[in-house]
Amino acid sequence: MNILVVDDDLELCTVLSRFLETHGYTVYSAADALQALDILERHSVGLVITDYLMPHLDGIHFTEMLKADPRFQPVPVLLMTASTDTDITDRGLRKGVAMTLQKPLDLGQLLNLVRFAE
Repeated sequence: MNILVVDDDLELCTVLSRFLETHGYTVYSAADALQALDILERHSVGLVITDYLMPHLDGIHFTEMLKADPRFQPVPVLLMTASTDTDITDRGLRKGVAMTLQKPLDLGQLLNLVRFAE
C-alpha cells in the first residue's frame, strides 16, 4: 500500500517514512496540503496521514477537500495533532477523518492502524 504523510515538520516526515518503509510500505511525503494534492494527482495512495496544523490549509480542511473529490473519498485519513482540544477531533470526524492521533505518536498504534487500513 502507498501512504502519503503530510506534515510541515520534515524531521517527522522522515521518521514516519523510514518507519513505514521498513514495514514494507511505499511512502510519499509532503510539507503541506498543496504538495499533497499534487502527489495525489500523480500517485495511487491508500492512506493519508496528515498533521492538523500546517501552512496554507489545516489537516481538517485538507481532508474536507479530499472527501469532496470522488477519487479520494474511499482513502482513509489519519489526523495527527499535538493539541488536546477535543473540538479538533470532533470537527475532523465530521469532515471525514477516520481517526485522530495524539502527538507524540505511538508508532505501534500507528502501525496497527495502517495495517487495519489495508
